[in-house]
Amino acid sequence: MKANIILIISTFLLFTPKRISAQADVVNNPIKNFEQLWKTFDLRYANFELKQVDWNAIYSRYRPSINKKTTNKELFNICCSMLQELNDGHVGIDPNFDELDIDCGAPYDFKLELAFETATYFRAFEKVIEHELGQNNFSDLIQKPITETTNFQYALSDAFTYLRIDEMTEKFTFGKFKKTLDQLIEASVHKEGFIIDLRFNGGGWDHISYILASRFVPEGSTIGHYERTKIKGKDAFSPMKFKQIKSRGKTQFTKPVVILTSDFTASAAEVFVLLMRELPNVTIIGDRTEGIFSDMYEFKLPNKWEVSLSHQQYFSQKKENFEGNGIPPNIQIINQKKDIERQIDPVLKRAIEHLKK
Repeated sequence: MKANIILIISTFLLFTPKRISAQADVVNNPIKNFEQLWKTFDLRYANFELKQVDWNAIYSRYRPSINKKTTNKELFNICCSMLQELNDGHVGIDPNFDELDIDCGAPYDFKLELAFETATYFRAFEKVIEHELGQNNFSDLIQKPITETTNFQYALSDAFTYLRIDEMTEKFTFGKFKKTLDQLIEASVHKEGFIIDLRFNGGGWDHISYILASRFVPEGSTIGHYERTKIKGKDAFSPMKFKQIKSRGKTQFTKPVVILTSDFTASAAEVFVLLMRELPNVTIIGDRTEGIFSDMYEFKLPNKWEVSLSHQQYFSQKKENFEGNGIPPNIQIINQKKDIERQIDPVLKRAIEHLKK
């Protein structure tokens, strides 16, 4: 499974101050837990060399900060700072404090979130999208209830189809997802172009990406990507494995396709982009994707804290590795805060203009 960890550390006090001290301020084998954390990454993390990180040097910097009296809260802050050195959205540590909702991820802000203000950008941006589609004679957005929480919606014009998917979620029922997707492709077969909006898609399951991509592969053709896994405890990887995606479904859409991306487009959504960019009729418009492809290797520390890390490397069909850098667009356009006030979506507008040509 993949999941893009939202990289904002937030704390909500759910109990009284007396209750808060019950867990966060307890001392629970801090040295043992730190050593286990560092060692597991040393054995399994796939990208030290790619990210030019000296993991031994990092140990030397952080280990002296911990002693036998280090509290859980202090230990978490130290471990979180250490893991943030990797700048990896698939790296996280969750202490499961009952009294605190707290998480740890890579220390950066998404340009997409900054453009639309973190607290309101989803709702505000939906209105911008609807306005832009309306200005180009699309129908109202149609929401398909594949799950209660996932945004799968589309709109049709005489010439084009617009599809927005915000998560490649494991909550999708594969059969229901395939049926809904096939219906949309069938409704689009006579259109001149197809827009797939992944700007708000933080990932999920690769299998969802494979199903989606298979509806755009011409009959008799294939696309694919390579992957390999770090061998535990060795400076080596498993042999390259090729994941091949064949044409699936009763109908495939093989006319021009535009994929909209942002720096929030991550994980399984990036795998979809990695596959689709091999097709000659596909154009990527927007910003670089986030650059986190690996499945998440998950484990628990002796104190039951949950940790995840990247233990794989993904490569394009041409064996390009975009980990850490993201997949670049063919046409770079970045949404800005002023777009909300002006009620325009320059990325979507450029996609429609591209298809009209």
